[in-house]
Amino acid sequence: MDARKRGIQIFGWLSVIAGYGLALLLIRGIFIGIARGFSGRPQALWIILGYLLFLALAVYLFTVGRRAISISKGNPRPRARFGWGRMLLGALLIFGAATTQFHLLPARVKPLEYENQTQAAAGNVTTIAIYIACVVLILSGVWKGFRRQTSKPDLDS
Repeated sequence: MDARKRGIQIFGWLSVIAGYGLALLLIRGIFIGIARGFSGRPQALWIILGYLLFLALAVYLFTVGRRAISISKGNPRPRARFGWGRMLLGALLIFGAATTQFHLLPARVKPLEYENQTQAAAGNVTTIAIYIACVVLILSGVWKGFRRQTSKPDLDS
């Protein structure tokens, strides 16, 4: 096995391990949340949405790792139809920005406070730009799935 295939295989195994690790942390968080009780908390919906997003991230890392391992062995799996990575990244960034902007989840750190009106306006413009960029990311992932799949010409023949 050459160095390129070995690197792809190592990347695949690291991605699978990261997916499993994230899933185990997620399971631990769910059990702790159940033990402490979600029902009495007004943020339960946002916590469950965060868990679902991180479950999607764990599944995505696992599938990317499995695909990389199969590519390194010489039998690649078919490519994903939609841009799941783009859509997941956009959703995670929107979720993170929304939770910090609107204080949806209890935070252990002090929220960002602006010193004057100019800083507050610049912060709001930056937040809006992040939201727009994330929506564009999500839409580009969806667009990838609906656009016509063209087969690449075989250059070896």
